[in-house]
Amino acid sequence: MDKFPHLFSPTKIAGKTYKNRILCAPMLFGFYCMEKEAAERVYKITEDRAKGGVAEVVVGEVPINFDDAATAMIPNVDVDFSKTGGPGFEAYKKYADIIKKYDAIANVEIFHGGIMAGPMAGKSDKHIWGPVASVTENGTIIDAFDEEKMAKVCRDFATCANFMKAAGYDGVLIHGAHGYLFTQFLNPSINRRTDEYGGSIENRGRFPRAILKTIRDKVGPDFIIQMRVNGADMVEGGTTNEDVAEFCSTLDGLADIIHISSGFHQDSYRTHTFSSHYDPHGINVERAANIKKKTNIPVTVVGGINSPEYAERIIAEGKVDFVSLGRQLIADPEFANKAREGREDEIRRCIRCYHCYGTRTRIPGTEPSPMGRPGPITLSGMLDGVENCSINPRANKEVIIDNMPAPKGSRNVLVIGGGPGGMQAAITAADRDHKVTLVEKEGSLGGVLRFTDNDALKIDLKAFKDLLIREVGRRNINMLVNTKATAEFLAEYKPDALILAIGASPCTPSIPGLDMAIHALDVYKEDCKIGKKVVMVGGGLAGCETAFHLVDKGHEVTIVEMLDILAYEIDGYSHDAILDQVNKRNIVARTGMKCVEITPHGVKAEDASGKVELIEGDSVVYSLGMNARRTETEQLRAAAGGTTVFEVGDCVRGAKVYEAVSEGFMAAMKVA
Repeated sequence: MDKFPHLFSPTKIAGKTYKNRILCAPMLFGFYCMEKEAAERVYKITEDRAKGGVAEVVVGEVPINFDDAATAMIPNVDVDFSKTGGPGFEAYKKYADIIKKYDAIANVEIFHGGIMAGPMAGKSDKHIWGPVASVTENGTIIDAFDEEKMAKVCRDFATCANFMKAAGYDGVLIHGAHGYLFTQFLNPSINRRTDEYGGSIENRGRFPRAILKTIRDKVGPDFIIQMRVNGADMVEGGTTNEDVAEFCSTLDGLADIIHISSGFHQDSYRTHTFSSHYDPHGINVERAANIKKKTNIPVTVVGGINSPEYAERIIAEGKVDFVSLGRQLIADPEFANKAREGREDEIRRCIRCYHCYGTRTRIPGTEPSPMGRPGPITLSGMLDGVENCSINPRANKEVIIDNMPAPKGSRNVLVIGGGPGGMQAAITAADRDHKVTLVEKEGSLGGVLRFTDNDALKIDLKAFKDLLIREVGRRNINMLVNTKATAEFLAEYKPDALILAIGASPCTPSIPGLDMAIHALDVYKEDCKIGKKVVMVGGGLAGCETAFHLVDKGHEVTIVEMLDILAYEIDGYSHDAILDQVNKRNIVARTGMKCVEITPHGVKAEDASGKVELIEGDSVVYSLGMNARRTETEQLRAAAGGTTVFEVGDCVRGAKVYEAVSEGFMAAMKVA
């Protein structure tokens, strides 16, 4: 705590004590509690975050009604917020009870979607409501808000807030960011009204202020009202940071905390709603600081904050009063406790990979499913596709893991492979009181992640690799480096359980001249000599990111990819980020081109018509996937005899960090 005095300074808001300045930002839909299986999972997720030491947990998005406000209508989730009783009331109340059990402020995010409610509201016979009347490209009719509609929305906000107060919450967070109703009225390119609700920022903020006032009148001064708003819309013609600061200066008495985010859900990466590892940490901080200068209301900020050191600094500098953590609390719900106890080097710091927001691996010939499960849409199915974490294997599996039996005894566990999967397996096995030996053929741990030592874009992934190495070192794990596990080694060791995490080898297809090319992983070695003009063969994720590294080192890069798009294996925000970085770095992408030969002067590539051309370069680098070391894996499995064997990560198939870490963790958990 002495290291972070500002971060752990208590304060009072609306008569409620915040024990520190760390808030859990809203994530997930609050209405997951309305389905039994999903509810069990989200309650456990919520509990882990509250137990982790934050001052406040905000339950995620809840529409103020399921008529004109909701952006997603799922069967059996609607609740009449005018009735403070019944199953729906009890379901929402349980969130608050769980949060307050750990001396944290219980808050819930409520919203109206406005034009974002759209046809998804499931009310095809009703028009949706927005600042002005219009018809969208798909024929959806938008009716302009009139005084009657505004009065209804004001009442519904107040009714919903009062419902939450009765359910035990200490406050509500009004979601006025990311394209929802408040954003629409504040944005001059969306709000083209010519009456008293349009034009100046004073007029554009009139309806949002009316909503806040109606809520305040209903719930009183001792109920916390947070206002979540874009620090800037980050779109052409949108609300500027100066506009928002001016609007926030008019909220005295209406809002108790101003929560700064940015952008629009429809274009989340590009408008800074969810930053990537290509963006700076604290991407919204300066916008929040400008707003704080114009108001006496405490300000919190969300966006790429993953370290207590940075959080302490921006609070100490007076830029914000609180920090709100989203994805970071998926990566490590214990962030606050670890920082308070001086264990900040044990925090798993979010790598901003987007795995928690539904980015999935595409299977060639298919399109990624929008839900985690096939079949009808269910809340549990929706939940399967989000909240998973590349570096926290417990994330979204809390219920399953907590119900797994303890081992029957302490076993001799041999882990072969010191990459992320092997290290996680060794850490988890040791934590379950097994006697663990970790074998690594190289001279140091880290596996394929050793490349991050020389990649400036991967500082957070490097931090995770280094954390795993430290965590192995903290435990009573017998570590053998520069050691190759053989059949003879296994026969001598006689483990009770064997966990194979031996990684993969680069794919080396039969391309003439491939021996003249450099593999992508070798690019990161200090002694690698590469010419100025580089041709990158392979435009998957690894190939693209290697190209970024080369450009940042001063090289000119052309990517040759046989598919029609780059980074085909990923989708969602990650894919947006990759394409944007290709453009930002002026990388030439030759898609639909198959490498048929590598020459001293570049790459011969063939297009769909069969035409071959030489793409010139001083050096050729290739990244064509990874092959699991199946022969070696099967040999070790055979040598293990009757020993229980688990296979993890790359030795099963070319895997990402998520698969390696989660499979290593679960393998260790299954050692009985």
